[in-house]
Amino acid sequence: MALITPSPLDGLILAAGDRGRCDDDRIGGPVVRWDAAISRWRLWYYCRDAAFPPGIAPQFGTGRIATAVSDDGLHWSRVDGPLSGGAVFEPSVDARAFDSTHIGLGDVMREGDWWWMVYFGGNQEVPQGMEPSYAFAGCRMRLGIARSRDGVHWERVHGGKSGGAIVDLDDDDIYAGFPSLARIGGRWQVLYTTVDRHASYWRSRVIESDDGEHWQAAGDLQWTHEPAADETGGIVTRQVLANAPGADVPWLMTYTAKDARPQTAGRRSICLAGSQDGVRWQRFRQEPLLTIGAAGAWDADGVASPCLVLTKECARLYYYGWSITPAPGQPQRGIGCAIADPAGMEHFRRAVLQAQR
Repeated sequence: MALITPSPLDGLILAAGDRGRCDDDRIGGPVVRWDAAISRWRLWYYCRDAAFPPGIAPQFGTGRIATAVSDDGLHWSRVDGPLSGGAVFEPSVDARAFDSTHIGLGDVMREGDWWWMVYFGGNQEVPQGMEPSYAFAGCRMRLGIARSRDGVHWERVHGGKSGGAIVDLDDDDIYAGFPSLARIGGRWQVLYTTVDRHASYWRSRVIESDDGEHWQAAGDLQWTHEPAADETGGIVTRQVLANAPGADVPWLMTYTAKDARPQTAGRRSICLAGSQDGVRWQRFRQEPLLTIGAAGAWDADGVASPCLVLTKECARLYYYGWSITPAPGQPQRGIGCAIADPAGMEHFRRAVLQAQR
């Protein structure tokens, strides 16, 4: 059998779109769900086009939200939504809204007849007296809720906080963003990211709701262990999902750990934790599920925003990856997928698509 030489594009399943689309510059934050109505996999992701104003939250690839569909979860076809550049969700037209400048995807789940989305966004507000690298319009972000019958046409669910958001910001936090959504013990639970005014530690906070409209603070994410070495800078993003039926640990969480050690400061990796009650969490193993790609790879400088999908055949880990200095002609960022045996999830290997060879 001939050996397959690793490719710098291994893992990559979706790169930026064609010129003129809402996603022709940056894409990220993947969420993958089975859509029973069309009997296909559906991928939602946030994106930014090349014409997006450069001074709006430049650290992020946020702008609008788009969707794609797939028969196998690996080969994707973009779906043209009804909004600008084929988007399915975009900033509010109300200048008073918290999300009137840019939006980013957090999570999507099915409940009854609706798809529910938790997302984040910003307006023209600029953080004051905080880390200078965040002194841009759009960086003072908050969270919102939207819902859809078909996953393509979305409507906002107005929140009771500033500008229609579902959570307000503490004075010492730069933003609230990158939320996840789960139903635990009959209640909605959103975990989201805040970062202190010095951008030194990324914290995960929790809010809960009985109806998806009225939310109450429930403290910080609780751990049963001290931070591992590669998560000393905090948790940047996370996803909560139910484990396979009959599993010893009923709840799983994949998360992006941020390293604060001097020799690897800022490096992100994707890790796995479990919980018996969805409240207190324990990291499953010392080593991450996924680390940065090899030198020269499209994801050589970062992996983040995990979305774990469990099937009978395999466990798929979707993620956002990037390279600071990509090789000529190669994408600088995109959405990737790594695959493992669902029983142990010990060894995730980046997907190899025939189209890449």
